Amino acid sequence: MNLLEIVFARRRLWQQRQEIAALRAEKAKLQRQNDSMREGMRRCVTCEYRSDFKQRQDNCIDTTKQLSPAPANNEQ
Repeated sequence: MNLLEIVFARRRLWQQRQEIAALRAEKAKLQRQNDSMREGMRRCVTCEYRSDFKQRQDNCIDTTKQLSPAPANNEQ
């Protein structure tokens, strides 16, 4: 190997290290965004589940009230 080949090999190695560092930084950024979105979706789904459960509960109570006979008015 002559000196020129060594210089080019070292330059290529330096460029690859820079690319690897940039890719690692991008990966870390995307992972943080992914984690944040996943947490947001989990809260959203949980909130939707709670809203749905509350709505079903309210509907059940309303249905029960409609099916119950009206109290008799014995005051005359």
